[in-house]
Amino acid sequence: MGRRFWRVWSGEAVSGIGDAAFTVAFAWLVLSTTGSAGVLAGTLAAAAVTRGGLLLLGGAVVDRASARTALLAAHLVRGVAVGALAIAAAGTPPVAALAATAVVVGAADAFAAPAGVAVLPALVGPDRLPRANALVSVGEQVAFAAGPLAAGALVAVAGPGVALAVDAGTFAVAAITVLGAPAVRTAVGGPVWADVAAGLRWAARTPEVRAVLVVVAAATLSYAGLFGVGLPALARDRGGALGLGVLLSAWGAGQLIGSVAAGITGLPARWGRLIGLMSVAEAVTFVLAGLSSEVAVAAALLGLLGVGVAYSQDVALPTWLQTRTPPDRLGRTSSLLHLARTALEPVSLAGVGLLAGVDVRLAFAAAAVPVLAAGLWLLASPATRSLGTAPAAAVGPAQVSPPRR
Repeated sequence: MGRRFWRVWSGEAVSGIGDAAFTVAFAWLVLSTTGSAGVLAGTLAAAAVTRGGLLLLGGAVVDRASARTALLAAHLVRGVAVGALAIAAAGTPPVAALAATAVVVGAADAFAAPAGVAVLPALVGPDRLPRANALVSVGEQVAFAAGPLAAGALVAVAGPGVALAVDAGTFAVAAITVLGAPAVRTAVGGPVWADVAAGLRWAARTPEVRAVLVVVAAATLSYAGLFGVGLPALARDRGGALGLGVLLSAWGAGQLIGSVAAGITGLPARWGRLIGLMSVAEAVTFVLAGLSSEVAVAAALLGLLGVGVAYSQDVALPTWLQTRTPPDRLGRTSSLLHLARTALEPVSLAGVGLLAGVDVRLAFAAAAVPVLAAGLWLLASPATRSLGTAPAAAVGPAQVSPPRR
């Protein structure tokens, strides 16, 4: 992959562990300081609203200022905000400080998310993007397995302030390593809001982007509520807290295997057909898991599905985005897909939550509908079946300046 890639990847992997640790340390600090789950929900909602409201702007800035610059700024801003909260945690931070930290982190995430996708093509060639994305996926999965555990141990031993300080340190590491990426500046000018509007118009008239947006929207409507509410409800009725851990671990193990497999074998040329079949398989798996009477059966189903989803979506989707989108629109297109996830996640949580209160099997069946509809549409349309990850014939100009050391 090359020294540049490994340098940036290692820093982003460390930062990912910090991101996962932050969720535990911040939640514990809010609860121990205020004693209110409502305050925690409010601060997290404020972060989500801020992130969603700034995502399109973040994508435009990534296209204009380069992914490296956006990532560097996001790491520094988050590191300072979390570090300041770590200092405040030595005492009793006011609710305003907790909310401000959540908002600042959410705002920085709106720039980091599209930048993380856009930076890879500057580090590796098109033929290596599938393996690079597979390695990124593996790093994320390891981070979200190790981060919460590490944060929980630090909070238990030394308190949330220490865990937050360590998290701030991971952002500093990532800020240093991202300097190894070249600064790719695309030819974007004029008012930034005009850039946002131009990116939306291009996405609206590009069939491939519309197809992928449907896939992302359907997956969000199905998965957010299923994992946030459906699996805990299923475990409550069948296996308790241990059962929930088994279900989530099985999914994580499957995802890890799928990501590694994609890194070894590469991706098929006809990605549209694969993702259509996988979407149908997702729907069938959800229904069967909801009907299963044993946690072990549901865990096995989720583990197998995790392999396929990681291979066909978690690795292939960013690869498609990076190879088929012109460089001067990559940040904005990525931010649009992230916005679809952010906007539809609460819809999925609310819908599945309401149905799970009636019958958990009904909730799982309802979660199967969006991915089933998307899968059948993908398979029925010749244009979407032929979606591939091969580079576009022409992706437009880009200006590359050497990295600052």
